Amino acid sequence: MTTRYAAAAVVSATLALASGCHKEGCVGGDDGTCLPPSACTGLQYSCANPSLPTVSLLSAPTSIKGPKARGTKDDYLLQNGVVRVVLDAPSHASGLAPSGGSIIDLAPVSPQDTGDQINQIYQAAGLLPRDAVHYDSAQFDMHGETPADSYAAVVFRGHLEADTKVTVVTRYELRACEPGVRVRSDLYNGSSEQNTLYLADGMFWGDNAMLPFVPGPGLGFRAPELNLRRVDEAWREWPFVAARTQATPDLSYAIVPCDHPQAAGFNNPTLTASGVPLATTLPGDGIHFERFILVKSEPGIAPAAGEALQVRAMVHGEPAPVTVTGRVVSEGVPINSGSGRAASLLFYEPGFGPDPDDPARRKPWSEAVPGSDGHFTVQLPPDRSYRVQPYAFGLPAAPPTSFAVGKTDVVDLGDITMQASALLTVGVATAPGQPPQMTTYAELILVPVTPSPVDGPAPSMYGLFPGCEPMLGPPHGSSPACNRAITSMGQFNKLLIPPGHYYVYATRGPFATIDRAEIAVGPGSDVTLPPLVVESLPVVPDGAVSGDFHVHGAGSFDSSIPDQDRVVSFLAAGVDVVVASDHDVVTTYKDTILSLGAQTRLTVIPGVEQTPNIPWLAVPGNDLPTTVGHFNFWPLQPDAFAPRNGAPWDELREPGQMMDDIEPVFSSAGVRQLNHPFSETKLGRDQGFMRAIKYDPRTRIVPGASFAADVLLSRPGGPSGHMNVDWDVQEVMTGASVANWLRYRALWFSMLSQGFLRAGTANSDTHSLGLEQIGYPRNIVFGGHYRDMLDVERFNMDVLRGHMQGTNGPVLDVSIEDEGTVYRPGLDAITVSPNAQLVIVVSAAPWIPVTEARVIVNGVVVQPIGLDEFAPEKVDHFGTAVIQTKRRTFPLANMLPTTPKPIDSWLIVEAGAALPGAYDADNDGLPDVVESDIPRRPDSKDDPSFDYQVIAPGCLPIAFTNPFLINVDGGPWQAPGLP
Repeated sequence: MTTRYAAAAVVSATLALASGCHKEGCVGGDDGTCLPPSACTGLQYSCANPSLPTVSLLSAPTSIKGPKARGTKDDYLLQNGVVRVVLDAPSHASGLAPSGGSIIDLAPVSPQDTGDQINQIYQAAGLLPRDAVHYDSAQFDMHGETPADSYAAVVFRGHLEADTKVTVVTRYELRACEPGVRVRSDLYNGSSEQNTLYLADGMFWGDNAMLPFVPGPGLGFRAPELNLRRVDEAWREWPFVAARTQATPDLSYAIVPCDHPQAAGFNNPTLTASGVPLATTLPGDGIHFERFILVKSEPGIAPAAGEALQVRAMVHGEPAPVTVTGRVVSEGVPINSGSGRAASLLFYEPGFGPDPDDPARRKPWSEAVPGSDGHFTVQLPPDRSYRVQPYAFGLPAAPPTSFAVGKTDVVDLGDITMQASALLTVGVATAPGQPPQMTTYAELILVPVTPSPVDGPAPSMYGLFPGCEPMLGPPHGSSPACNRAITSMGQFNKLLIPPGHYYVYATRGPFATIDRAEIAVGPGSDVTLPPLVVESLPVVPDGAVSGDFHVHGAGSFDSSIPDQDRVVSFLAAGVDVVVASDHDVVTTYKDTILSLGAQTRLTVIPGVEQTPNIPWLAVPGNDLPTTVGHFNFWPLQPDAFAPRNGAPWDELREPGQMMDDIEPVFSSAGVRQLNHPFSETKLGRDQGFMRAIKYDPRTRIVPGASFAADVLLSRPGGPSGHMNVDWDVQEVMTGASVANWLRYRALWFSMLSQGFLRAGTANSDTHSLGLEQIGYPRNIVFGGHYRDMLDVERFNMDVLRGHMQGTNGPVLDVSIEDEGTVYRPGLDAITVSPNAQLVIVVSAAPWIPVTEARVIVNGVVVQPIGLDEFAPEKVDHFGTAVIQTKRRTFPLANMLPTTPKPIDSWLIVEAGAALPGAYDADNDGLPDVVESDIPRRPDSKDDPSFDYQVIAPGCLPIAFTNPFLINVDGGPWQAPGLP
């Protein structure tokens, strides 16, 4: 070791250099001194101005940019002037790993400082949580005074999570000029049992943030369905795995095996596992796995895939790839690809059989995105025949072109011709005759005048994320995304759109008017529309603000929408308060809000969605363990010097323990929210707590009643800790799903009837701009709140007390009036006289369809109310006046149960659409929705629900109050009980 590195090596007691080295690394066991040798020794990189690789212990949050940058104090930073790599400290457990030792940031070094787009790359030796690698310590290994002979490395030592005798030592090494990090893991089976082990990297893409890609027949961006019970059906081998972003910064990554000709594993948009083939490991056996993990700038998969082929040529002696170039044009004029939205190219070997272009048979190798001048470059294996398929806006844009390459260094395909895009320019004004303003936040939506045939091709990202028509951009990317775009300046300039016949909508949320234009555009058209006018409407009562308590941005592992677009989307939807609830990390959009000058228009409360991803809870009747669902917590105090910005690690924790863990992070009185309680399972992970424990809302929550009841009443942190049932508020409506609304509503009704009083909320759970709509639904919180002077602590107290309603359009003004006293909904019991009156007023923007209101007592509709004011023949959807019912008054006594005797009761009011047809198909106590009642956009623009389904697709217009707790005798309020 040289003197130059000696000082860096003693930054802490845990970073002592090894004094010896096992002759074969650590595959013969970890004696505490062995070091895995350098990986991928065939790599030979050079550059014009090489920098010495360095390693350091971070003393502050990393300077790497981007919402996915997670490095913080005590993590490790490797850098060489080309890339920067952050490895989390062993004590910093994160994501799917039970400890640190993962790659959490990997970013290119460039003048633009593009930032990081990696969630996590960690190690595992099998498919179960017990097989994850748990690292206990780390040390530096450094050598050299000049770039030519130097390296910097961090070595992590650990074992399998469930077996300390199976040791794993991983070395991350950086050398000069290299665009990635060399990694070697050595595993030793020191147990007395044979194991079937699979040493691999887990790439946690997180559903929507990255598009993974592997070469192979029927693969590329496509992947077999992954079922954890039948992993063998998704098992494949490949020369490398790559991934690219859907949003800026445009980066691509690749992982190339070095000591095995092929990697083995499964590929999925959520999680990819890439490693050595499964092998029976006898006591005393060892496994090693070497790979090169690289990052490249620029859009598309081509930069990383091409570099991966270069790496294979160096380490496996394969022929160097051939460089293929060309230009994408329309009538000889270069096409503006719009970062791949309007032009991209998929390169593949044709499949065998009558249809060589069948995605199930062709073998993709790369994807190129042309530059602003139409030129593209891609590297492909030599001596093969290929086809190139142009794509635009998620659909094939021209017939594929065949070509062959030999061993030539460069092949020029010349011009590839495809149809030109159209351009749309339109402004959004907030009043007639007023020009668009620089501070107008608005959303633009395009829908075809004539929908495509059901059996026709659907736009998608090479088969992923279908459902957008048209697809103006990647559904999870920045604006434009799916069929939507947003602006902070009241203007959409030269928006790239596919030729077609469209309705163009402008909207600013449910409490404003909408406007619509119709356009027909051909290839190369450049259309400018007169301004669309969207006026604010006084729908929300004075002293109330609207808030969405469940939203995601790029800080979440399953989202990639940039912070700027995320905040503009909040403002364009007219939301006043947002709880930033990214998965497992405390976030705030403070800098973005300041840059927009929107401090008085939007309040963001830092929070977190605790999202356990490691299945561990054994539930009777399940053959695999489960997770325990998702919970939101706010307001929190972000701490950039702590892992996850201060959010506690939530894996292997019951809800009550998570509530205990979060207590010190609250910045004032905390709100604990049960999110989407019966949400579906994803990759074996239950996202809803009540689904995970199989709670039936017809079952009482008392000791011994059921497994679920006992779990709910448990205090897992000890006698003084929280019970698992101790959340404060429950999502009653989450996103657009009508089926989920009815299920969550059934749970809420059951809890209220049993005396578990929880306020009901309505939140969007939005992760993107295009696939879920911010503020649909949202909450309206009463109590004298104003967005430009919000008292956050008082606001949260009104949330806790249920002083709010949930809505995705209609607005309720409901009170109980009793001899001069006016009561509003909330969790404080009230005692009223026999003369008390229930008063209901329903309001909505004219484009939101409303048909009825309902009074519900103890879970039963006791009073349906027709709302003739909203009859379609009376309403102009593009009008500029709020539609409001007259004041409806009902004797409260007529609605309360009296037989066999009067009892304390709870009462809520709903308004909007009629209740859909529902039945309990599987006798689990949860309603299932009749297929015909699932909302869809009708074909005719004259249908009363057409405009609403354009703006908020899949939603059913509904508003609901929180309960009135009505006490009939003046004593303590008693829950009415389950039927």
